[in-house]
Amino acid sequence: MLTYALLALVSAVAMASSGIIARFSGLAAAELTFYRLAVGGLCLLLFVGLTGRLTVLKGKPDWRMAANGMLLAGFMLSFLSAIEYISLANAIMLVYLAPPLSAFIAHWLLQERLDLPDSSLIVLSFLGFAMLQQFKFDLVLDAVQLPGLLLGLLSLCAYSSFLLLNRRSLPAHSQLQRTFYQLIIGACCVLPFLTDMTTPVADDLIWIALAGIFPGFIAIYCAIVALQHLPTRVYATLAYLEPVTVILAGWWLFNESLSLLQLGGVLLIIVTGLLLALRHKPAKAVLVAVQAVRL
Repeated sequence: MLTYALLALVSAVAMASSGIIARFSGLAAAELTFYRLAVGGLCLLLFVGLTGRLTVLKGKPDWRMAANGMLLAGFMLSFLSAIEYISLANAIMLVYLAPPLSAFIAHWLLQERLDLPDSSLIVLSFLGFAMLQQFKFDLVLDAVQLPGLLLGLLSLCAYSSFLLLNRRSLPAHSQLQRTFYQLIIGACCVLPFLTDMTTPVADDLIWIALAGIFPGFIAIYCAIVALQHLPTRVYATLAYLEPVTVILAGWWLFNESLSLLQLGGVLLIIVTGLLLALRHKPAKAVLVAVQAVRL
């Protein structure tokens, strides 16, 4: 359990690096999303080629991989488009309703039963996230901000669906195969939005490579592996490390202020994530021990 919790944390930190890359590179939203997915797929292809495991990519993608590829592209593009109409804080607040929403949907659809301690920890993690936002959600439903609200809700739905659908993947498909096809299909979905794309200059190549390696290959692969082994409620809580990383990076790299309220939110998210992960470790260990005794 702790190994997969660590992978979920690695995924969250790698996902957060896309914001840092976007700020330093100056790449347009659609271009960054395309490079993140396409170069991420190429990095995975290179990885399995160098390790002699190209055979794991054989076979046609099933409908789940195709749907998740479209959801991945939809989540990223909708979020980046939403912040053109509404504030970044409001857009992030909408998108990060997805992890707790997914946990509660999984309770009903995937039989991942939530008890009172689990539910309480999820609510506390969302409270920590609200503290990171300093409880600012001042969205006004006017003609100017309405498109941003709709795009934010679309991103929320796409992200939630991505999390839940990856929980229902077929065991016959390896995580590497699923990651590869989701990245490539997602990149293809972004192509119609690249009408103004130009050939990248030499200075952009390092940022394109970083976007493909970290928020592309590493983030998505670790997320898919973690989702297959962690209950949705655990992954949902650990996913809040992404906004934590974004805010800490802004404070460290860009001299952005960090209030005591935000620091409290950081600590609350980390503590609830660790408690939820540790809370489910003993139960699994007991089950393994009982099975060993029976054998």
